[in-house]
Amino acid sequence: MNRRELGYRASEVAKAARVLPSTVRYWAGGWSGRLIRPDIEDKRLAGSRKLFSARNIVQVRIAQVLLQAGFTRARVAKILTRRWPRAGGADWFDPLHPLGLEYALMVIREPPPRSTGEAFMSGDDLKPEARRSWLEAMVGAAGPDFELLRVDFPDGWRPQVQPRLPEDAAQCGELTGARVIWLLNVKKLRDEIRKRL
Repeated sequence: MNRRELGYRASEVAKAARVLPSTVRYWAGGWSGRLIRPDIEDKRLAGSRKLFSARNIVQVRIAQVLLQAGFTRARVAKILTRRWPRAGGADWFDPLHPLGLEYALMVIREPPPRSTGEAFMSGDDLKPEARRSWLEAMVGAAGPDFELLRVDFPDGWRPQVQPRLPEDAAQCGELTGARVIWLLNVKKLRDEIRKRL
């Protein structure tokens, strides 16, 4: 059996996600409101061994990045427990299965819209010769190595008029009116964790 089938201990998760082992145990424990739910083994007893998947490691890293940026625990838990649509048949958080996308972003807006969730996933292949949306333009400008990017719009985000980006309404329509937009580079986090496993 390989490590993936057996699962990862809290100390291994901590090393790959760059957090303390006690942080992983606390976030997976029942006393902490369960920020992370171990995918492999969890008897839900205090002090019992918990085994995590590679997907859980990405979740731990995402939680760490968002919490360090000032997001509340409750908001991070809500984001992580959301059922995300699959990306081309792959799980957004599983670093062992390629997404087949050049970029993969978690997009979080403030204030959250009334009709949809406060966060969504976006991914595609970049075409530098023809930016199709504001998201693609931001990824192109920031480059592939950012972890988390905050963009402020005091008057609220609107689709760009000059130059017009053809897919702004389709790819970014949920952002209309957002005063703060966070872009979390899920692809970068996945790639870094895959290298550490």
